[in-house]
Amino acid sequence: MQPGNPPDENADRASSSRVVPVNCRRLTVLVVEDHPAYRTLLGWILHKLALGFVVVDDGQAGLAVMERQRIDLVLTDCQMPVMDGYAMTRQVRRNERLAGTARVPIIAFTATLGPEQIQRCVAAGIDAWLLKPVTFEQLRDVLTNWLPLSVRPYRPEAAPQWPTRASLLETFGSVTTVEQLLQTLVREAQVDLAVLTEAQRTRDACATAQHLHRLIGSVAFLGADSLETRGARVIDAVTREGVARHACSLGVLLEDIHSYVRYLSSL
Repeated sequence: MQPGNPPDENADRASSSRVVPVNCRRLTVLVVEDHPAYRTLLGWILHKLALGFVVVDDGQAGLAVMERQRIDLVLTDCQMPVMDGYAMTRQVRRNERLAGTARVPIIAFTATLGPEQIQRCVAAGIDAWLLKPVTFEQLRDVLTNWLPLSVRPYRPEAAPQWPTRASLLETFGSVTTVEQLLQTLVREAQVDLAVLTEAQRTRDACATAQHLHRLIGSVAFLGADSLETRGARVIDAVTREGVARHACSLGVLLEDIHSYVRYLSSL
């Protein structure tokens, strides 16, 4: 195990303050990666972002760290000897359920990102994933999206802003109107999400921006300001620089929108 304790932490503090929120700097990231060079790279990036970190080389060692100290986010390789990232994540989720503790965000690294890998990630309880090799900007973006905004236990940022059935009834005044509205929004959102998934796969920037704009319009209509703000940034980035460069941020955003649509379906 290698604790993240850079020798010259103050040297980069001024520059790092421009890339992560000030109140994120006391958080600790656990890196689970068996490749020495990649462990070094990830440690360097986390240091530049002024985040605390611990580095281990397999899932069992990662679980041991989480038993001893507070971890705010996990970055894990998928394929490792001893215990891989999928098995480690399943055990983390079991431990959380048994102990009744807050869900720790887990971000996976994978050399191949296809439907099978995504399905395995979702089934294990992994929250998001990055395709190797990861860049500084990609890791910064995913950490900004998934790290808690303070040292309190992690909570999904957008959840408090989501509408309730009671608030919708108060706004629209009719059960029938609310049900019709929800059915329409959910149905159209599911269509847009399906098209977006294909557009993301084919790196179609035009279709991605178009259907993400439609989705964000639905989000804005019923609140969820955080998703709206993030969506607008991703649309602008994809339009200017293409899907491939922002695949990580787009993938994380789409997962959050999926969660929001499932929530609307349950109202």
